[in-house]
Parts: sequence; C-alpha cells; structure tokens
Amino acid sequence: MRAALYHRVSTIDQNPDAAGREMCDAAARMGFTVTLDVRETGHGTNNDRPGLIQVIDAARRHRVDVVMVWKLDRFGRSAFDLLGNIRQLETFGVRFIAITQGIDIRPGSDPMSRLLLTLLSAIAEFERDLIVERTRMGMAYARRRGKHIGRPFIPKPPAEEVRRLRAQGMPWPAVAAQLGCTEWAARVAVGAVKRGGAKAPPATVEEMGAG
Repeated sequence: MRAALYHRVSTIDQNPDAAGREMCDAAARMGFTVTLDVRETGHGTNNDRPGLIQVIDAARRHRVDVVMVWKLDRFGRSAFDLLGNIRQLETFGVRFIAITQGIDIRPGSDPMSRLLLTLLSAIAEFERDLIVERTRMGMAYARRRGKHIGRPFIPKPPAEEVRRLRAQGMPWPAVAAQLGCTEWAARVAVGAVKRGGAKAPPATVEEMGAG
C-alpha cells in the first residue's frame, strides 16, 4: 500500500524529527511504501495549510492508499475539522492511521472505524454548539455595552452637498472623495439607488437642483 506521511510540527515539540522517524518506522513495520512525506510548521488553528492540502489532494487523486499521522491533533485544528478531513479520506477510499494513539480508520463498514467516526461526530457537534453558544453570549454582552453588532454604519453625506457637486458635473467617485464617504453612500443620500441595490438612471442637472 502507498502511504502518505503527514506531520505538522508543533511549537512545543522538543524533537520534531523524532515523530517523522517514528512514522517512517511504523510504515515499514506495516509493509507500506512511503510515496509522500510532508512535514510542515504551522499553527494548529489553520486548516488550510499547504502540506495538509497536498496530502488530501493526493488522496483525492488516488495516489495514496493510507494517510499516517503522529497524533490526531496534527490532522485538524478542531474535532469538527478533524472529522471533515477524515471524512474526505473515507470518501476517497483512503485509510487513516494515528500511530501513537492506535487509531486506524478504514473506509467501508469496519465496526471499529464506524465507532470512532461516530464518536468524532458527537464531539464535533458538541464543539460546534459550544462555539455557537459562546458567540451568542459574546454578541449579547457587546450589545449590553452599547456596541454595534453587524455591518458597520455607512456615513451618509448631506444630500444638498451631493446635489451641489453633482450639479457642477462632478462624477460619483469624485463626489465621494470630496465628501469623505463611499460612492454608494453618496448615491443613497440623494436617492440615486433603487430598492434591491440597482442604480437609478442618472439624474439631470435640473432634477438634482430641483430636489
């Protein structure tokens, strides 16, 4: 079987090379041929690391049959991401092994693999619910302190100033720059935006002055 070794070096690893050697030894003991060996330094909070993407892409292209890691936490920033990454391997028909924890998840209907994935799913759901609850509590706390939640307010310039500058023939970008606002805010100030976001037909100089 063709094996891909993936190791994210942690900042607290005292000897990062030891984990790589341990994975190579484990692959040899199991009779695997290492065709991809990826080791990268990256923060565990990032799930879009180039090396990780490279390994998953190799699995997608059926260039490897098994992915080996030193520990579970090196393959995902959270239980939710870890589950998603392993699910991808399962979809591609690729086996997943965490060598120091005795975890071996095989694609198909292997009972132990199903149990491990079920446990990971439960943990990931619990983790996601905690994040949602913490976010909700944080937003409620911010509102109580008078902080604005959501899209930032768009400062709207005085309509008469917008009309005056437009009446002088100034284009919208120049009007916005002159008044220190966005072009969208300048248009909104004089009603030059239709409902739904479409721009209204350009007004004539007479129409602007009359408004």
